[in-house]
Order: sequence, then C-alpha cells, then structure tokens
Amino acid sequence: MNETLTNQIGEQLKAARLEKQLSLDDIQEITKIQCRYLSAIEENNLSVLPGDFYVRAFIRQYALAVGLHPDELLGETKPISMSRTSDLSRAHRDNDGIVRAGIDNTPTARSRLANSMPTIGLGLLILVALIVIWFVLTHIGTNSQQTSNGGNISVSTSEVSKSSSKSSASKSSASSSSEESSTLDLGTPETNTSLQTTIYNLSNENTKKHTVVITAKNTGTSVKVNDASSNILLNETLASGSKTVEIPSGTTAFNLQFSNVNNASVTVDGQNVEVSGATTSFWNVLFNLNK
Repeated sequence: MNETLTNQIGEQLKAARLEKQLSLDDIQEITKIQCRYLSAIEENNLSVLPGDFYVRAFIRQYALAVGLHPDELLGETKPISMSRTSDLSRAHRDNDGIVRAGIDNTPTARSRLANSMPTIGLGLLILVALIVIWFVLTHIGTNSQQTSNGGNISVSTSEVSKSSSKSSASKSSASSSSEESSTLDLGTPETNTSLQTTIYNLSNENTKKHTVVITAKNTGTSVKVNDASSNILLNETLASGSKTVEIPSGTTAFNLQFSNVNNASVTVDGQNVEVSGATTSFWNVLFNLNK
C-alpha cells in the first residue's frame, strides 16, 4: 500500500468517525484498541503500531466501528512496514481490556532453563551410557579373572546378561521418551475476538520443521499463510481438496488468514487445529513457535 493510499485510509476513517460524531475514546471503547494506535492510523504514523499483521487488523476493526467496509477500504495489499518489528507476539491485551504492545527481550530464568534442557538431557544420556559401559567392562574383567582361576562361568554369563538387559532397557526407555517428545502439543489456544484471531503459543518449536495441511470444504475458502517476516508461503483460493505448506525450521511465528473460514479445516504436524470465528467469514490463526 503506497503512502498516498494509506493517507486516504486514515482520512476516510477519520471522516467517517466525525460524521458519526464519535471521539477516539468512543472508538477505543468499541474496538478495545488504544487511542494512540487509532490516532496513528488516522495520521499515517504506522511506526507506532506493533507489526504489519496488526496494522491490517486494527484498520479492519476501526472500519467496522465507523460503518465502513474493511475489504473495500484495504483492497488486497497491506500497509508498509515503516521500520517496525515483524515480531507478531508483541501485541497483547492488558487487564483493562485495551490492546497494548510491549517489548521484553530479557530472557527469563524459565526460558533459559527451557533452552538448556536439550543439552542437559544429552549430557545425562551420555553419563548413563558411560556408567553402563564401565559396569559391563568391570564385570567382564572380574569374571574373566574368575574363569582363569577355575571360577564358575555361569555367574559371569548371568552378570553380563543382566547388564545387557539393563543397557537394553535404558536404550528402550530413552527411545520411547524421544518418540513421545516428538509429538506436537498445541495446548489450549487463546481467542482474540477484537482481532478476529485464534492464538497458539508454543515453546521451543521454532527449531523444527512443521507441516500445515489446509483442506477446503463445501464452496471452498481463500487462505494466505505468511511468517513473522511477512514472507508469503501460500496465497490461494481452494475450491476443493487439500494444500500442504512446509514451515521451515527457524521460523518464530506464522499466521493463517482465512476468508470463508467455515469452509476450512487445518492440521499442524497431524494435529487438528481449532479454527474459531464461526460467525464471521474472516479469521486468523496465529502460531507463536518460541513463546
């Protein structure tokens, strides 16, 4: 969206608000969006807003509040970034119900511990393996000495067999644990009705690849998939059948934007995704992969 067109959107929203004799505080009460964001949209000061996705969402909510058609107002393009961050997880709703943006790049003790868990787990696995190897070698040496001195060979065989069984059980347990951890846990999503968005906050899933499958039902659906850097991974109208989108490892967040959302079903890594917004044709599903 060029600067002239963005100015026109701000002017149209302001004119519609004044025509309805509404103040910015009135619009804030209706949309639950802070006055400073609403004023920034009217003045084309988009750098104040938390990200590209929320620029479009805030404009849509403002338009609905003053009786304008958001699709006709926005068209198919999106507002320019104007040096704003592309992190989709910045915007949040405070206890007073107002949407605000906050930045906290300081890693918490919990996040540091979560990031170090794979290293700790690998270290423990290596330690267990070394203990098993030491145990086996020690008993083989002892039993070999007993054999040379006329000791009972069956005892040696029994001890080695027990040690091997312990080693096999340990490996089997580690393998079972690894298989369980590979299953994606979507948890309980959050629903933000003012932004028409369902939000999934997942921990440490940005290091993995993910597979998204979108299936069209009935008369079909239009869907756009983009990552946190606003790279478009899919933008199609699906009349029928399914479409698969691969989310690369290293992606911190991705968003699914639907029109005719009732005609779509979604899975991520084989897990069914709850897509809300049954009373509206427009809806988003946002995945924060490193919350």
